[in-house]
Amino acid sequence: MMQEQTLLKPIFGIAPQTISQMVNRDVVEQHVEEASFQWLQHVSAVSRPDYDLQDIAELDEYIEANLEGIYLGNETAWEICESLLEDDIEYLFSATILAFRCDNKAWQKRVLKTVNSENENAFIHALGWLDYPMVKPFVTQLLNDKRPFYQYIGVSVCGLQRQMPDVDLKELLKINIPLLKSRVIRLIGELKCHDLRKDLHGYLVHEKEEYRYWAAWSLSLLGERTSTIPVLAKFVNEVSDYQLPALQVLLRISDEELQKQIINQLIADSELKLAVMGVGIAGYPEYVPWLIEMMEHPELVRLAGEAFSMITGVDIDYEDLVIEDDDDEQAESFDLDNDELDESFFDDDEEDDLDEYEQDLQVPDPKLIAVWWQQYQPHFNEGARYLVGKVIAEGSLFEVLQRGFQRQRSAAALELGLLHPQYLFLETQVKGRRQQRYALGGRY
Repeated sequence: MMQEQTLLKPIFGIAPQTISQMVNRDVVEQHVEEASFQWLQHVSAVSRPDYDLQDIAELDEYIEANLEGIYLGNETAWEICESLLEDDIEYLFSATILAFRCDNKAWQKRVLKTVNSENENAFIHALGWLDYPMVKPFVTQLLNDKRPFYQYIGVSVCGLQRQMPDVDLKELLKINIPLLKSRVIRLIGELKCHDLRKDLHGYLVHEKEEYRYWAAWSLSLLGERTSTIPVLAKFVNEVSDYQLPALQVLLRISDEELQKQIINQLIADSELKLAVMGVGIAGYPEYVPWLIEMMEHPELVRLAGEAFSMITGVDIDYEDLVIEDDDDEQAESFDLDNDELDESFFDDDEEDDLDEYEQDLQVPDPKLIAVWWQQYQPHFNEGARYLVGKVIAEGSLFEVLQRGFQRQRSAAALELGLLHPQYLFLETQVKGRRQQRYALGGRY
């Protein structure tokens, strides 16, 4: 009887309003700061030569943990996020995640009003971060909006998510807004929309270079070769933002004779940076001795080291094939007191002079590289294309997607997208967990 009375005793809970008052604002604010900052780290890491997929996935877990803290903070978290929306762009990422995870339409409208041409990437990346069913209704609204900028955002999210939009892409192609039209042309290639191939041919000769480039890019992914090679070759021969991206595709869709002709012409024209990167793209081991020669030039040494690793797969830092900086010896070589040194002495002018692309690359030691190559050269066959030490083929590309560093993975993703007309071109910028599913042969 006593037990029955105990069971029937009413249980008192805590009202939701009271729970919200119990939220530790300082802790939630820390979650907002950390998630936003770590997202910036993710954006940087996915393009770095020293991060692999496991590194990306681990970094993303930290982001997810902080996003969970923001989500639990609910209205307190929103107050913090909203107050920071006009500050740095990274806070838009966290605010957008919160608005959609809470399915709060008012918050969603608020973040959308904040989006402009300067911070659009944070908003697009946030919608690309979330599972597509969660954002699909909103994306569809953007695609059906009459404002091209909102339509562009919707198309960009579909590109990141590799999802077919719920609108007619042919109709979007008719809108003569360069930002939107270029993104639609690119999406056709990303999603392998073979039924729209004919719609892209006219853009190969368009006066706008962005239309020409993205049409050639997408048609190449759709299996076109004859019509796209001349367009891409022209981009490679002219200085523009599309020069290197065009080389990335051109060398991969050309036959061996044309590939070597392109590289040799770049060398003859003293376009040595492009030539070095082209050697890494093409993957022919017979160019390795030339790469080692290029390592003697300070302005080429880092790029030559990366190209060498692209072909051979050797991690030059792990294998101790790099030039080590000895700060102690350098300091001893200066017979100066600390008081005599101004701040300019400590400036790393060499790093400042590097392109952003080169800043995270190691400096190979050409003598050590030459010794390594002499030992392992017999493992490589002349005339075969290599990526990360293996002949380029479907199976080896999936291996690189699983285990390679980010730039090697990007190369493998493009190779795979160009190799097979049905393989979606993996976006190596998205959340690591999603990439891991695809790299194992699953669905995007």
